[in-house]
Amino acid sequence: MNKVLVGLLLGGVLGIFDGLTAWLTPDVRPFIVGIVIGSTIKGIIAGVAAGWFARKVHSVPAGIAFGFAVGLVLAFLVAAMPSETGKHYWFQIMLPGSVLGAVVGWATQRYGQASRGAVAMVAVALALGSLSGRADAAVPVTAAAALERLKGLAGCWEVRLGRMDGRRASLRYRIAGGGRIVLEELFPGTSRERITLYMLDGDELLAARYPGGAGRPTRLRLDAARSSSRELVFASARLRLAGSAAARIRFAGHGSFESEWPGAADPEERALFATTTG
Repeated sequence: MNKVLVGLLLGGVLGIFDGLTAWLTPDVRPFIVGIVIGSTIKGIIAGVAAGWFARKVHSVPAGIAFGFAVGLVLAFLVAAMPSETGKHYWFQIMLPGSVLGAVVGWATQRYGQASRGAVAMVAVALALGSLSGRADAAVPVTAAAALERLKGLAGCWEVRLGRMDGRRASLRYRIAGGGRIVLEELFPGTSRERITLYMLDGDELLAARYPGGAGRPTRLRLDAARSSSRELVFASARLRLAGSAAARIRFAGHGSFESEWPGAADPEERALFATTTG
C-alpha cells in the first residue's frame, strides 16, 4: 500500500477518535457529531502530509517530528477558531491533534511503499476534496443542541439597532425553567421592554416574542433543516412553507452575534448586532 494512502486511512481513523475526545468536555457534547467530522478531515490532511514526507525523507525520527508539527499546526488553527460555545479549547484540541500527527508520522515511515503511482494521486484528491464541504452544514441541528447554543449567550450584551449605525441598547439572556428555557430581554427594565422566550418542547425548540403593550406574540419554531451550529433559523410555528420568512441568529464568534426578526413592528428591531459587555 502506498505511504500516502497509509497516512490517509490511518489519519482518518485516528481523527474519529480525536473527535470523540470532545466527549470529555461537557460544554461541546451536543456538537460532537460535527466535531468528529471535522477531526476526521483534519486527520486525513495530517496523514496525507505525513505520507508525502515519508516518500521524500526516510527517517523515523524525522517523520515523527514532521507529523507532530503538522498535527500541532492544524490543531492550533482549529483551536483558534471560535467554537460552538464561543470559547477556545486550546489544550483539549492541540494535545490529541499533535499526538495524531506523531503517530501517522511514525506509521508512514514504517509501513507502505514509496511508489508514486496513481493511488497516491487519488488519495491526495480525496483528502483535498473532503475540504470543499462544510462539516457543520452536513450535520442536522437538534432542538437540544440549539438550546445549548442559546444558553451560551447568558449574560448582558450591548446591541446596535438596525443595519446602519443605529442606536445602542441593552440585551440580556437568562436561563430559566430548570435549563429548559432561555429568556431574551431587549430594553430590560424600560417601557420598551421586549421579551423573547425560547422553550424546549419535546423534540422541538419554540420561540415566542412578546412585544410591548397589548400586541400579540410572534410564535416560531426552530427550522432544523435550515439551521447549523453557526446559524439558528426560526420559522412560523403554524406554517411550514419552504423558504418562508424566518428569524435568524448568527453566531459570529469573538463575543458577538447578529439576529434578524423580519416581522418586528419597529424597523429598528428587525436587525440587532450584539457584542458582549463582559
